[in-house]
Amino acid sequence: MKEITLRASATIANFGPGFDIFALALDHPYDVITIRKNEANSIHIKVKGMEETIPTEVEKNTAGVAAIDFFKKSGISSGIDIEIKKGIKPGAGLGASGASAASCIYGLNKLFETGFGYEDIIQTARQGEVASGSVPHADNVAGCLFGGFILIKDYFPVKVIKINPPEIPIVICVQKKPISSTRNRIPGQFGLTEVTRQMSFCASLVHALMSGDIEKIGTAVNHDLVSEPVRSRSIPQYREIKAKVLEAGAYGCNVSGGGSSLFAICEKEKTEQIAEIFEGYSREKGFLGNVLITRSSRLGITEVK
Repeated sequence: MKEITLRASATIANFGPGFDIFALALDHPYDVITIRKNEANSIHIKVKGMEETIPTEVEKNTAGVAAIDFFKKSGISSGIDIEIKKGIKPGAGLGASGASAASCIYGLNKLFETGFGYEDIIQTARQGEVASGSVPHADNVAGCLFGGFILIKDYFPVKVIKINPPEIPIVICVQKKPISSTRNRIPGQFGLTEVTRQMSFCASLVHALMSGDIEKIGTAVNHDLVSEPVRSRSIPQYREIKAKVLEAGAYGCNVSGGGSSLFAICEKEKTEQIAEIFEGYSREKGFLGNVLITRSSRLGITEVK
């Protein structure tokens, strides 16, 4: 096997209250990644679609950093060409960097038949996230790899639980954050009352997903005391637009991943109305983004024949 092409979906990490431990895979947008063996004994990266925003230097690209770690762990000495056809907007909190890293390691594992298990793939792929956010968080790469809803059970070592969610209609107002990462602005300590409330929000969301109740899922996603208060500051009139979509019938609205995209959960018949609200907001604020109507997906990384 000399070449493999893969489809890797966008993900909403943190997914409401689950900072660094929750992620939901989306039906679209997605990236298509092709990995080929080469005779040069080096790594080459090419990006199509959004070339101006994604570094192709190996040490600065999430797929490149993950590939370096893969070859180090496997002991394999070989060269590869990585071609990334972007469908996921980078820097918007939709797991663009995680999709590149996860699909790269998934593909390398297939090409070189190294026998890595899923948690080995996550452990290696998450090293690539250092290139985009300085921290090897695992929620995006795990959500992309497995599909569905992902709960990071442990980080030492990485252990993951997948829950197959119902089909959740989601509307996303896609916009790039003004800085590369807002992670360092999140407080390192919280009071006991805040921790208790956050744990309650997380438990409520897992229960809602297990019961398959979209309204309860939206309600649980709507609350977060860790990431949302900080990351929403980069989104003009965030509280106002959130209130507006909730008044229009959305069950929940929050910041997607590291921001600055917003997502809303609602019934399928409400998606067009919520999308119109987001579109009006984008036009008013002059964002060079777009509004997507999508849904949750149980599908992880898949091979494109």
